Amino acid sequence: MTEKITIRRATVADARFIAENVLRALHIDEADDGHIGHLADICRRDDTLYSWRNATIAEYNGVPAGLMVSYDGAGYRRMRDVTFPMIRIYVGDDYSSMDDEACAGEYYLDSLSVLPGYRRKGIASALIRQMLRQRDESGIPLATIAVDPDNDNAYRLYLKNGFRHDGRITVFNTTYDRLIQP
Repeated sequence: MTEKITIRRATVADARFIAENVLRALHIDEADDGHIGHLADICRRDDTLYSWRNATIAEYNGVPAGLMVSYDGAGYRRMRDVTFPMIRIYVGDDYSSMDDEACAGEYYLDSLSVLPGYRRKGIASALIRQMLRQRDESGIPLATIAVDPDNDNAYRLYLKNGFRHDGRITVFNTTYDRLIQP
């Protein structure tokens, strides 16, 4: 059987998958069902950072295997102002004063996750290529991402896909490397 990766836009019905994989992208591999359900409710909305409208799903032989959340940075602050108070209920921390992750003129890759059993099959690179197509279709000149400098696999993945280092950014009380792809 030939393995096949297909990329599709998420639907509202994908909210739980989106929530689980946003948590996985944040290295939160174990969350109780109530927390996942709360985040899924956030993902079902049209106006949040993690909205199904901002999500793209990679399927491997018809099975959802990876997720990307990306969006035009011009809408970041508006979506953040809706999302963060809802997340505060979930985590208890107030992130309202943290650095903006994205701004106008940037297409931001917010979250990227591939299920463990599907890694090293080209899914993450396929999602990144899709993000770059979305950026190009939007006419936005710059793709950006914040990556953990200690996550060697992710760092190599982004460098391999044309990103380069462009400083540091602190989000969610953690300092990340900011990578860009013009």
